[in-house]
Amino acid sequence: MKQKILYLSYNGMMEPLGASQVLSYLYHLSADYQYYLVSLEKPADLADKSAFLQLRTKLKEAGIVWIPIEYRTSKTGKAINFVRFLNTAKVAVKKYGIRFLHCRSYLPAFAAWLIKKNHPVEYLFDTRGFEFDERADVGSISRSSRIFKLMKSLEKKLYRDAAGINKLSRLGKKTIVENGLFKGGNLLEERIDVIPTCVDIGRFPYKPRTYREPLNIGYVGTAVGWYDFDKTLDLVEELSKNVPVSLTVYNGNEHDYIRQKIAERDITLHNFTLEKVPFSEMPKKMMDIDLAVFYIRPVFSKRASAATKLGELLSAGIPVLTNDGIGDHRFYIENYRAGKIIDFDHLKQYDFKNMLQGMVSPEVSQNCRHVAEEFFSLEKGVDNYKNQYRKFFGI
Repeated sequence: MKQKILYLSYNGMMEPLGASQVLSYLYHLSADYQYYLVSLEKPADLADKSAFLQLRTKLKEAGIVWIPIEYRTSKTGKAINFVRFLNTAKVAVKKYGIRFLHCRSYLPAFAAWLIKKNHPVEYLFDTRGFEFDERADVGSISRSSRIFKLMKSLEKKLYRDAAGINKLSRLGKKTIVENGLFKGGNLLEERIDVIPTCVDIGRFPYKPRTYREPLNIGYVGTAVGWYDFDKTLDLVEELSKNVPVSLTVYNGNEHDYIRQKIAERDITLHNFTLEKVPFSEMPKKMMDIDLAVFYIRPVFSKRASAATKLGELLSAGIPVLTNDGIGDHRFYIENYRAGKIIDFDHLKQYDFKNMLQGMVSPEVSQNCRHVAEEFFSLEKGVDNYKNQYRKFFGI
């Protein structure tokens, strides 16, 4: 008989993130474990009855019991969301006799921590990032405030009482073990594993490239929030002074902002493409990119992150130019010659013409694919989760 696991996610399964970063794993893992899945679903997604029924059928066929909860967007609704989420998880634990909980991020772990007080359960804290510090880094809360200190106190308890902890980066683990997140983190070293954000490398195939001028620079995803598009364009501008370049941007709904930012620059582009690309078409579109660039703000919380786009780009054989201080990006890119970590504040120091001659090559493209296969493949991620279940749950 399969061991039962309750998977708790605040992300909806009808959203692209839930589909790629939860269901992609569970469809494989459900061959060995009986999953009960509690998720919060946006009203707009639930309104698509056809998509909802299609997903419910697919999950049922995989043997996954899906328990969706409608996400409420009002201020009071957000508090009610957690109460309903907690109660639903409690009912599932008692109804199905579940002992093991897999918690994707902080609020699901908080629910499991509360359940653990009255029920014989163990939970895997699949933390993703440093969520409370992320809120401080974006300015939504002050690190000197009382509420932040209460949050940090709770954070320590969530880590301390977990059967096991999964981080997205070695740097995130190192930060905890060196007591950089909270005091006492050094006592958790044996309970912390690392699984980066994995991708289905079968969806992002490797294509041997024939490089010719102009070099097609690619930018994929959002240009705001954690991403600094101005810094990225600083680099594109310097590249354009050294070699003939085109720029291709695949972005959702920030096109006016992107056009405005490019118009403010003196960048010589042989061609400029700006498209909104459906997730299903992205692998094919990526084949047109020779080199990818992006800049993520290197705040404290980003030590624990792993950009999904990095695995996708490397899987497609695309070398990356990006900044330091973000999870294990330096480890993957520099150690395996899959691009270059750039100091964006001192771009004049680089001989980009020679750098690109050595980087934009079939050998480096193959290096990128090798890194993706070694560290980011979905199959590796599935095997690593099985290892965590054995290690932390004994199942």
